[in-house]
Amino acid sequence: MLKSRTDSGSEAKGTRGKKAGFTLAEVLITLGIIGVVAAMTIPNLISNYSKHIVESNLKETYSILQQTLKFTEYDDVSFEMELPDNMESSKKWFETYLAPHMKYSTVCYNKSGCWNDKGLTRTLSGGVPYTYRSQIGIGSDIIIIKLTNGSNLIVDGYSAGSIYNYFGVKISDPSSIILFIDGNGDRPPNIIGQDIYAAVFTSDGVVPAGNSMTNEDVNKNCSKLTSGNNAGYFCLTRVKNNGWEIPSDVWRMKVKR
Repeated sequence: MLKSRTDSGSEAKGTRGKKAGFTLAEVLITLGIIGVVAAMTIPNLISNYSKHIVESNLKETYSILQQTLKFTEYDDVSFEMELPDNMESSKKWFETYLAPHMKYSTVCYNKSGCWNDKGLTRTLSGGVPYTYRSQIGIGSDIIIIKLTNGSNLIVDGYSAGSIYNYFGVKISDPSSIILFIDGNGDRPPNIIGQDIYAAVFTSDGVVPAGNSMTNEDVNKNCSKLTSGNNAGYFCLTRVKNNGWEIPSDVWRMKVKR
């Protein structure tokens, strides 16, 4: 009996000493599940982070431009709504009105080196923007500025008719200044309506392109229904009305190039 109890005790002790563990198959299955979840979530996290960067820089740059008219009043300078035709005068215009109120690293006067040199700019429908020049920017005789917040900025002059027809803003002056803001600089997608937005200098301040249009017109121009070489130009109005958040349906659009 004593031997029997001893054997029983030894057997119980041996059983308690065994350690639980995972088999190789279980480990591989777990790693596979983790990989699938990561593949599903990481692209969304990266996309949402990129969207946030564009929204933050866009709002900040728009605010800087909005304040420019007020700052010129303190500088006792009358803001000129018309951009000069020659580059030397344009340089003087920039140094007088914008440069004192901006933090920037580089300025290009109608030449390559500042605007999206890593990819072509496209409209929301995948076409070529109105007056686009590859490697230089959108417009003719333009000023291109690289801001220190990571945004790129284009400054160009247009007639009142073109500003209404292409940018959807009615102005009282014969001409004024168009602004293209690229919220993430040279990085993709470089598409108007996703990371590039248009605004207009007016006598009432800076207003988003599409400001004079109906909500129906704005929503159509800034959606998968858009077309033409100004497709997506009105998106800044939609973003501004959406609390400075890019609508998810626009951000996630797959734009054919």
